[in-house]
Amino acid sequence: MKKILRPLALVLALCLAAGGALAAAGDGPVTLRYLTQVFFPQAVQEGEEAAGQMLQETYDAASAALEQLAAGGESDGSLLYSADLRPREWYDGQLICLTTGNGLLLMQGAAMVTHNGAVVDVTDGTEVPSGGLLTPNHRYLVGEDTAAVFTILSGWAQAGVQGSYTLSGGAENPTPFADVKRTDWYYAAVSYVYENNLFSGMSEHQFGPGEPMTRAMLVTVLYQLAGAPQSELAAADVSLTDVADGAWYAPYVRWAVDQGIASGVGDGAFNPDGQVTREQLVVMLRSFASGYLGLPTEGESDLSGFADRGQVSSWALEAMAWAVTQGVVSGSISGDSVYLNPGNSASRAEVAAMLRAFAETI
Repeated sequence: MKKILRPLALVLALCLAAGGALAAAGDGPVTLRYLTQVFFPQAVQEGEEAAGQMLQETYDAASAALEQLAAGGESDGSLLYSADLRPREWYDGQLICLTTGNGLLLMQGAAMVTHNGAVVDVTDGTEVPSGGLLTPNHRYLVGEDTAAVFTILSGWAQAGVQGSYTLSGGAENPTPFADVKRTDWYYAAVSYVYENNLFSGMSEHQFGPGEPMTRAMLVTVLYQLAGAPQSELAAADVSLTDVADGAWYAPYVRWAVDQGIASGVGDGAFNPDGQVTREQLVVMLRSFASGYLGLPTEGESDLSGFADRGQVSSWALEAMAWAVTQGVVSGSISGDSVYLNPGNSASRAEVAAMLRAFAETI
């Protein structure tokens, strides 16, 4: 299992979109030397430790339930029974304990299995190693003389169980999302924006972490971050050529423009369905911090450590420097270089990570 935990933790560390390590640079310049010798090594170490601890706790809980089940106990739950594999809902951190001859069919979400013998993936005819992840729409059967614990890793999951089982564990406030699991680098960020009512999902059980964030979505999120001021929303009187009165986002777009948080794209248009780039995002966040919250945003940062600093638009330079200094934005590593990717579309997971960093540091 440790062989599994270490690479998962390393992936989590390398994928951090924002974090506290960069904030250690204070208001001073952020150099390539600082990033490569201080920030990224520290981020890797902290991310590896955090992810390792999270997965180790999950594994320890599953192992404890496994030992108790193998010894003839019923874990923390009462013995339950399901005659067929009809779909049921499960939640982050729940432990489903099964013994020989019983099975499970994962339909949506993410889960892993720990066992002391053999668990067979009946769908493709292979054995699943202890600590292995399950494949959606595959059926699993617990082998002879085996006790197995299936641990739900996503906020929400749908699975069918056949046979006797016990149920225990579970997170206190799980998200309702099947596409966000605790081994994802954005797991904590998505949990934060969900718990603080900043984001809703693309659908009831889909967050869409890799989907692009639109300009309309972003101003709606910023309105929630502002505390959902109804009086300001009602008072906003802005006319935009491509924002229809009946559009769901119309009030929030007008509020953001009226408050100086966002601006149009020219000729009286806003482009609500346009994808937000990373540099557009930091410009809006800086405007929100200075113009709306009245917070100081002075100070400069040296962007010379980023290989693509020349690709940052002139109108976004100050905001990008501010975001880097404050730890709202960190670069991505490719080879020996660090990149800001200013013109790339910001995914919903990236926006969640930046908003979490913004809320916790600004």
